[in-house]
Amino acid sequence: MKKITSDDIIYAALSLFSEKGYDATSVDEIARESGMVKASFYKYFQSKEELLLGTIVLIEKLLDADIKELYLKHQLPSREKLRQLNLIALGRIYKNKVHLLVYSVPLIGSKEEKIAQAIDRVEHHLSNVMVDFLIDAYGESINDYAYDIGFVVKSIIINSFRMSDSELSWTEHQTLAEFIVSITDMLAQGMLSPDVQHQIMWGRDSVFHEDSDQIWTKGRQIAHVLQHMEAVLKQIELDEAIQNEHMQILSRLQGELSEQNVETAHVKALLLFLEQLPELQEDCTKLKAILEV
Repeated sequence: MKKITSDDIIYAALSLFSEKGYDATSVDEIARESGMVKASFYKYFQSKEELLLGTIVLIEKLLDADIKELYLKHQLPSREKLRQLNLIALGRIYKNKVHLLVYSVPLIGSKEEKIAQAIDRVEHHLSNVMVDFLIDAYGESINDYAYDIGFVVKSIIINSFRMSDSELSWTEHQTLAEFIVSITDMLAQGMLSPDVQHQIMWGRDSVFHEDSDQIWTKGRQIAHVLQHMEAVLKQIELDEAIQNEHMQILSRLQGELSEQNVETAHVKALLLFLEQLPELQEDCTKLKAILEV
């Protein structure tokens, strides 16, 4: 009898997540699909969350291999490369529905933060490749609009899966990929028209970007700044009591910002205390701008 491996469990989980979604899939079901009892599952993974992280890491590896292969197909027309990239995204990322977790995973002070970061990595990688292929298809002039086009493409894909009552078939994947390329053509041609001035929302210089090309939501911007503040406090030389006090205040700020109804007055007071430390002034200013307080 073949020995069960962690990869066997991950593939079983991916199959179930694709069919039922993450939340609706139990550890019992994953264990049965893998050919084991529930107790044996915990020999490989401590929790369903740890398994989910493993599935995303696997998706990332498979996606990377697919994209490397696509880059090497020099003979393919640029439009066909875009179509095949859409098929890769449909099959490797969106089919498994794990991307939907990005909307439900709390990003501040959450044990699932690594999951959110892993999903971000995958999405970021896909965005960069899409920009490359868009430039290849439409020229350097499309660079300013590439992230806007990518945003529309992802929105179409996500809503196609959300609105479908069942898993999309191979034929439906092909049709959707071709439809997206047609929409991309229309967007690119319209944005490159010299007769119309277009508003750029998700460009490289957008406030939704930090020091990378990644499209940051407000929640991620906040998490990024808070993590940097914590790292700064750990690195600088402070009296132990003062350092502990600042860490406690930062922890309170993180807690306040994770609440559904944020108390603006409390946030302002906590930031006022933290910004007295010169090393934290820049981060406090960033948070005020993001939070508009």
